[in-house]
Amino acid sequence: MDPETGRVRWLRLVCRHMDTETITAFLAIGSIIFLGFFGNVVFTRFRIPDVLILIFLGMIIGPDILGERFDLVTYEALDAINNFKELFLTAALVIILFDGGLSLDLRAMIESMRLSAFMSITAFVSTFVAVGFALYYIMNIDLLLALSMGAIVGGTSSAIVIPIVSKMRIRPQTKALLITESIVTDVLVIVVTLTMLAVILTGELNVGSILKDLASKFLLAGVVGFLAGVVWLFVLQKLQNQPLSYMITVAALFVLAGVVELPPISSSGAVAALAFGLAIGNRQFVKRRLSSLSLSTVSNTQIQQFHSEMTFFVRTFFFVYLGLFFRFNTFTEIHLVAGLLIISVIVLIRWIASMMAWWIGDLNIEDAETVFASMPRGLAAAVLATLPAVMLAGQTDAWTEDIGLLFLNATLIVILGTTILTTIFSFVTEKGIDRRQREALRKRLSN
Repeated sequence: MDPETGRVRWLRLVCRHMDTETITAFLAIGSIIFLGFFGNVVFTRFRIPDVLILIFLGMIIGPDILGERFDLVTYEALDAINNFKELFLTAALVIILFDGGLSLDLRAMIESMRLSAFMSITAFVSTFVAVGFALYYIMNIDLLLALSMGAIVGGTSSAIVIPIVSKMRIRPQTKALLITESIVTDVLVIVVTLTMLAVILTGELNVGSILKDLASKFLLAGVVGFLAGVVWLFVLQKLQNQPLSYMITVAALFVLAGVVELPPISSSGAVAALAFGLAIGNRQFVKRRLSSLSLSTVSNTQIQQFHSEMTFFVRTFFFVYLGLFFRFNTFTEIHLVAGLLIISVIVLIRWIASMMAWWIGDLNIEDAETVFASMPRGLAAAVLATLPAVMLAGQTDAWTEDIGLLFLNATLIVILGTTILTTIFSFVTEKGIDRRQREALRKRLSN
């Protein structure tokens, strides 16, 4: 080939214009990041959580509203994105939980363990049973199916709770309580929902298998993740002031999450990610417990800074993607009634549980208000709402296509409704903190 002709082709390749779809994708990605940053600024200034803004953005650019009309996210594009749904959601959850572990005070977590266990078990079991019987008696849904729905919406979402709670001005013990509760109920939601579906299919309930599964998900993953974090602290000490130390930590995080899911461990990669971050984020606490070992207590601020930036990026797209789950053309009045009924039960149970926690625990008014506000459902509920249709279709007479749509759409209404309520109550709590701080300042100045 003539060298001159080769250079011309190369110049044409470099200088050619991007196609319309690529330009649209670039504009959408940049706009989403800008909006995520704007939402973060809004929270900093006005104490309004940005989660709801991002979910609404996902709903608006989805195919049912503007996506098809303006060629933003079409049905074909959404189907293509959904091919990687499990990978994206799992990776996002691992990164968000690792971030939660980095920012969590281990001492505060230990101090709040009793109250965390109380809130996790009381709120989940009460919601599971109450939602099940409410749907059974009021909506005339088969009892086992209704209880399955109760399990799906029974727990708070760690992916939503962690970003909101970590920014609120409450005690570290209360932050640890709510983050721990969200992690525990995330696992409970998965295990109990799968158990209920198995009971529907087989008619048998194996309590021993449930307890063994829970122990594996929590204890084994937590121990392996924390020990891996302690070992990684020594690795970080060797890599101190070295370039790319953060990226190698992210690599170790994903390797850990994958290995923990494999046999013979077969545990929870998400829980291991939280424990891994907990060990790294509590370097000084680990140092005091391992005083005989030479572990530097100098914190690696570079890792914290880079990870906060990466978490912002992943979290922003995670909540936008959550908004894309909504398919408005399939919603009916029955779905709305079921969703509002479930939200009412969740709010009532949450209020009772938070008042009990206030009574038995050392909580001030801001803590109790935040415990009540932290009721959002999210990732686990959205994914599990599609599972009964896969497992039960054609296997039981109680399951129909209409029940499948009810499960999915009512769950999405619950996710949106509880997130709205969490946003409102968190905003009110933050404003209450401001008001009480001003009143305390006036009293000090007047004395």
